[in-house]
Amino acid sequence: MSIEDISSLLAKYGIKGALFSIIVFVLIGALKSKWFSDFLGKMSDKFVERFMKSKTKDVNTHVKMITESDITNHDIFNYIDFWTYSKVPTFNFSTEYRTTVFRKYLTIYLKAYKKDISDFVNSKEYQNMDDPKVCKALLDLINRIIYDYEREMAESGIPKIVIEKMKTKNNDTITLTIDLIEGICNSQFYSSDKNLLKVYSILNILLSVLENTISNSENVCNSINGSLKGLTFDGKTEP
Repeated sequence: MSIEDISSLLAKYGIKGALFSIIVFVLIGALKSKWFSDFLGKMSDKFVERFMKSKTKDVNTHVKMITESDITNHDIFNYIDFWTYSKVPTFNFSTEYRTTVFRKYLTIYLKAYKKDISDFVNSKEYQNMDDPKVCKALLDLINRIIYDYEREMAESGIPKIVIEKMKTKNNDTITLTIDLIEGICNSQFYSSDKNLLKVYSILNILLSVLENTISNSENVCNSINGSLKGLTFDGKTEP
């Protein structure tokens, strides 16, 4: 805001009106600044970290009595189906092209999680493992999920920049997930028959990972500037 602008405000609205206008101008500038955007991003990441860690602590007497049914019918499977078939198809991003691309991305992402987790749970192999083996199996599960959805996304023609941007955004969450898996597997607090409590707790954490990815997808979409121009996906072209 220049001296001329301030003088004009003073002449038009007086001192109080001009001061209010200047404050509003400064606030708008702050809200649009990269600093404020970064601040919100850090606050969001901190919230996610606290939320995910709470998943490993929110264990009561009932959870100590976890059964196979609690795992095979875990909420994560219902949420994935709800998001895949009810929520994601209604998501709208900044352009028709981006809407089509990100809906496809999230659909592949969710289905990969459901398939690989279902295979892991239904195999029941984890039930006969010691702590180091179940930890390795869970870490392998995370790596397999990431490999499967990134491979299918590339084969489906989703732009590499979208995959890389989402991967960058998810890296901190995945790192935290790995740390939590190792912590749970090394803690006697989560010891139970057939490793049911460990797996149940990990599924709680993975549910929060999915929630975080879905909630951040629009911000990632909006952060991609110009790189998608002219590209076509499923009949939609980025303007």
